[in-house]
Amino acid sequence: MPAHIPVERFMRVVMTAIQNNPDLLKVSRHSLFNSAMKAAQDGLLPDSREGAIVPYKDQAQWMPMIGGVRKKARNSGEIATWDVHAVHENDDFDFELGDNPFIRHKPTLGDPGKLIAVYSIATLKSGEISRDVMSVNAVEKIRTKSRGKNTPWNDPIFYDEMAKKTVARRHSKVLPMSSDLDDLMRRDDGLYDIEGASDKQVAGPRGLEQKLDALADMRDEETIDHEVDEKSRKSASGSSPADADQRGDQADTSRKASGDSAPQSSDADNSEITVDVALKAGASAREDGRSRKAVPAKYKTDEKLLEAYLAGFDGDVEDNGDVDESEPGGEE
Repeated sequence: MPAHIPVERFMRVVMTAIQNNPDLLKVSRHSLFNSAMKAAQDGLLPDSREGAIVPYKDQAQWMPMIGGVRKKARNSGEIATWDVHAVHENDDFDFELGDNPFIRHKPTLGDPGKLIAVYSIATLKSGEISRDVMSVNAVEKIRTKSRGKNTPWNDPIFYDEMAKKTVARRHSKVLPMSSDLDDLMRRDDGLYDIEGASDKQVAGPRGLEQKLDALADMRDEETIDHEVDEKSRKSASGSSPADADQRGDQADTSRKASGDSAPQSSDADNSEITVDVALKAGASAREDGRSRKAVPAKYKTDEKLLEAYLAGFDGDVEDNGDVDESEPGGEE
């Protein structure tokens, strides 16, 4: 706690806050103590001007107010001045954005009328001036995300102060902030549904066919690798030892190259897949209970492979042109 705030005074302010809001007696004592500790760490008083301790469900929550935010900003050394004001319907108010932004506000001395906007003007140490304006409708969108029932939002006396804090909170995102001041601005995040349904970007549903394709690709990679290895072993067993050694050296070289280089294109991958492999993959897919439409992408790019895969799935090999793998004109 800062030296300028005596412990006795801080304790009196906390007791007054509890007396003014009896619902704080119903919350967890541990959370109430922690909220008071956070206020002390921030060097602010829970007097509803610099900050407030509010109940949320069965917990107490420390909520800095605009007076406390401005106080911390002045002491941070990052901002020279920071003014935040409320605009009412009977005030003379004008503002403009663009190359020459400005805000002009002349409050009325009579009945101010309803709140229509709030604005924030910060002057940095460099002399640069930064501005932000929020309409009351924009403020209301934030207020509706408040989770607590007994927060200052629901007290007409503090509504303007909470609205001013809202524009200050948004403005702070583009201002140079010390770590302490940034932490202060986030103290009451728990009281807001910051990621409410209205703000979430909901990704479009992925089609069932796409999901099945991805699953089929993952499973068929293992099947193809196994079948290719098995075919290589059978071929090696029926040839001379010298040929087998040569193929083994070529396989080792190929594996090393594949481990050190980037993945090859899908066309290159398809060139290594034979019609026989596609046939077996289709038959395996049927046995596993997969959908006929979930054809792996590697078989879709080649018409012969696609026909072979579907023929294998349907168990109709002869109707697929006998799936002859020989080169044209290469009959023996």
